[in-house]
Amino acid sequence: MASMNNTINPECARAIQHLLQLKDPKREDFLALKTYGNDRYSAMGWEELQSYINEKTVIIVEQFENEQNIMSALRWVARGLPVWLAIRKVRADYSVYGYKK
Repeated sequence: MASMNNTINPECARAIQHLLQLKDPKREDFLALKTYGNDRYSAMGWEELQSYINEKTVIIVEQFENEQNIMSALRWVARGLPVWLAIRKVRADYSVYGYKK
């Protein structure tokens, strides 16, 4: 798991820790998780994010057809979310917001 140093907003780091402590996080918990502004991962494009693809994260690529969703989930993994929670986070966001054009 990525270390949570100064690369993400402290509010985001606290929100991730809170989510990790929930036994059964709900859709609303995922929707409440935000980056609290841009961080170093927000600007990462496909080239940089590919370095986060490994045997654990390849499921993200298999779960989503849309590249935006794949990149979003990989960014959340980079911020410290486990893969299965990153997938749920992106699914929750997409169900509400759709694709950003």
